[in-house]
This record gives sequence, C-alpha cells and structure tokens, in this order.
Amino acid sequence: MATALILPFLWLSAWEAMAQSMQEREGVTLYWGLVPGAVFTDKHALDEMHGKDGQGEPHHLVVALFDTATGKRIGTAAVRAQLIEVGISETPAKALAPMEINGLMSYGQLFSMVKKGTYRFRIFVKLPDREEEIEYSISAASPHPGQN
Repeated sequence: MATALILPFLWLSAWEAMAQSMQEREGVTLYWGLVPGAVFTDKHALDEMHGKDGQGEPHHLVVALFDTATGKRIGTAAVRAQLIEVGISETPAKALAPMEINGLMSYGQLFSMVKKGTYRFRIFVKLPDREEEIEYSISAASPHPGQN
C-alpha cells in the first residue's frame, strides 16, 4: 500500500510537471503530489492511516522534504497543510502524518474536494532546529468529475 503512495512521484516524466510539483524555500526543497483516492486499492487502510475527511472525493496530499544544500531527505519535520477552496470559508490546517515509504520519510493527509477545478494548499513546515515555520503555497487540479 505504501508503495502506491509514491508512484505518482516516480511516473512524472515531463520537466514541466516536475517543476510544478517542487518548491524551494529557506534551504528546504518540497516535492508534492496529489493522488485521487480512486487509485488506491486499499481504501480501508488509507482511512485508517488518516481518518475520513467529510464529503466530496478524497485526495491524498503527499509531501517529501529535502535539505536543498545536501540533498538529504528530511524526516524530522512537523508538516501541516490547509486546503483553500474558492467560495468556501477557510478551514484550519491539518497535520500531515509521517509515513515511511521504501525506508524514506514522507508526510501525507487526506483532503476531500467537492468541486472540480483548481485547489490551493498552504503547506507549513516546522523543522526541529528552527523557530519559524516555512510556508509553501501550491495549486493542484482535482481530476474528479465533481460539481462545477
């Protein structure tokens, strides 16, 4: 099951797609992917890992962090993400659970998306050796045929 979470990262072949799923801030490189819940064969395990998240189509936000200077994976961060939907009041940021995938640490959480279209996430990364969080802002399209 954990291997299925990382597959979107492995199959991104176009440079443009890679550039859109990576950001660097303050010496920390963030790679992210948004995986529709429909691709998971074991939805029960996904629900157990993150809990159910209301109405709409579930999507799994997966984040991997790297030290930009050394390229080393960061596995000791506290990561939160806030889903921002146009026309819907802001909800509090949710903690992304640490997940070990093939021996490497990533972070993930389920988010429900009600409408088809582009969603924005604010991602907050707190490293143990820093007082301030690092904030990233990403946009991702929801591929499900939801409401317009």
